[in-house]
Amino acid sequence: MMNINWCGRVNDGIDRISSLPDDVRKHILSFLSTREAVQTCILSKRWINTWASVLDLKFDMEEFIDDMEEFRWPETLEDLDVQLVTKFELLVKSVLEKREISCVNMFQLWLDSGFYWPCTQTVPNCICDAIKLEPREFLVKLRSCENFNLNTDLIFTCASLIHLQLHLSSKVDPFVAMEPNSINLPFLKTLNLYGVIMSDDSLKKLLLGCHVLEELVLERFYIEGIIKICSNTLKMLVLRNDHDVMRLHISTPNLMYLVISMCTREILFLNMPLLVYASINIPGWYDQDIYLTMGPKLIHNLSNVKSLRLELQCPKGKVQKKDFSNCPVFNNLKHLELVMTRVFYIFEKSWGFYVFDLVPFFLHQSPELQELTLYGDAMVTKFVEEEATQEGPRDALVQREFLKTVRIVGCNNDNGFVDRLINRLLVHVKVIGEIIV
Repeated sequence: MMNINWCGRVNDGIDRISSLPDDVRKHILSFLSTREAVQTCILSKRWINTWASVLDLKFDMEEFIDDMEEFRWPETLEDLDVQLVTKFELLVKSVLEKREISCVNMFQLWLDSGFYWPCTQTVPNCICDAIKLEPREFLVKLRSCENFNLNTDLIFTCASLIHLQLHLSSKVDPFVAMEPNSINLPFLKTLNLYGVIMSDDSLKKLLLGCHVLEELVLERFYIEGIIKICSNTLKMLVLRNDHDVMRLHISTPNLMYLVISMCTREILFLNMPLLVYASINIPGWYDQDIYLTMGPKLIHNLSNVKSLRLELQCPKGKVQKKDFSNCPVFNNLKHLELVMTRVFYIFEKSWGFYVFDLVPFFLHQSPELQELTLYGDAMVTKFVEEEATQEGPRDALVQREFLKTVRIVGCNNDNGFVDRLINRLLVHVKVIGEIIV
């Protein structure tokens, strides 16, 4: 067996790696970060400029954090951050200036390690320079101490884009304005936006300018007015937010995957006949009138799904059979997850927990249901125990013959709680094939 030294030469004196065709060496470098690819220029003369023709550019601040021993330790951590960012900005700017070709396949820039960086306008300028290289994938995470100017017109008129991800945040302002004057993304299939603020009109223009968009993810966003998601091409929609949204309207006839996690006073699903999976988390439905109006409508519009996850903080007041009497049968539902949440009502000084009341409804309305998963925690356990001692067992609407699997997650069996929970399930199901705790 031949011995190989660190530079890839075997004992016959031939540098086999350097003798590989240019395209092969470029392909090898595509698996490395751009910083690592640049460092290969010291291997031999044939490697000096190979990195300059790589089609994937990947910059990650984590690499500089991992190599902090290379830096001169300053008196303060703030000065260290400045050193790290300066090195990072210099690398990005130098690579973009010294490239030998005028296009890239992917541009990725991660300047986000869980805290804000003291970056200058250099990074946003480099981002705009990179979009001029007409990438197919453009992935940016930028968390800055200061406000920055980003040319969104340039980004949202880059016709070559297929995948676009912008995670933007500033320590000064919670959201970064996203109001492009024009949008032309004819080939864009996936769009992921985080930390942006835009008007409802800009959202409408964005959707109209993405003719083949299939996946849309909006996280920690603020949209003025009614949030209207109308698209004939969307197949996946994810909406996650940490503040209230007044009204949400969705019309997506080809949607198959839906995740909503945010507080809203109104959800209107207009057209989702092909929906397969839905995960709905709506905290803070404290108004009973809103709940009794929107709850049945929400569930009605999810009746086609095969897998459903619900986390609803319902108002204090029991879910009655009559409230859901007009809901359809869930003929396709096979997997159901219910998150047993608890809500403290300040004025009434009591806990509310009524998600479990939906279990009999789904057992009755889902003939193909195979697997039921219930999530809880210590506070839910305590509350349900108190509730059980006060109310006793409830009557079943109709007792189901068989359920294949029941999973109970996050609840302990202190004082026999899990056993009592299972007994309550057996009121509605004659036989449970497997119970996993």
